[in-house]
Amino acid sequence: MTTILAPGMRTLAVVLWVVAVALIPLALVGDGIRWLAPVPSLFIAFVAWAVLWRPRFELTPEHLRIVDVRRTSTYTWRRVTEVRTKYGIEILSSEGVRRTWLATRRSARLSAVVEGQPGGATPLDVDAAAERIRALVPAPPAQDGPPPATVTAAPITHRPHAWTIVGMIVLGVVATMAAAQL
Repeated sequence: MTTILAPGMRTLAVVLWVVAVALIPLALVGDGIRWLAPVPSLFIAFVAWAVLWRPRFELTPEHLRIVDVRRTSTYTWRRVTEVRTKYGIEILSSEGVRRTWLATRRSARLSAVVEGQPGGATPLDVDAAAERIRALVPAPPAQDGPPPATVTAAPITHRPHAWTIVGMIVLGVVATMAAAQL
């Protein structure tokens, strides 16, 4: 399995986690309700994980999995028809265009981690990452006559990250209210 991720986004997530931890003692020193102090920090840490740390592409011989902020989508390779890089990485399937959160611009810096390969992550640009994905997209089958009588399903599944979105909204509201009280 190959995982393509954005190390710059992950570095920013770590910086935000450090800031979130540093805010707790600063909030506790001030005048206010002590139990509300960690709420803004918890919000910052959660958003850093959901938006900056979590997004990635997972490439396996069976499927392409896109883990995004809003959902995880799994595409069987037969359903992927094209990979475009006009504005970042876009996946075209029989379902339509899927714009991804991970590489939203052509200048994004990515890295690939191959399971079982020594040496750590390999730096990539958007075009090189798209080529890695394209290498696994099968060529369309030649059709010399009528379609087959039976067809094997090639699923596309989407699993929404509803709890992540709800968590960010709730923590955002509570963090705003807590910050107003501190």
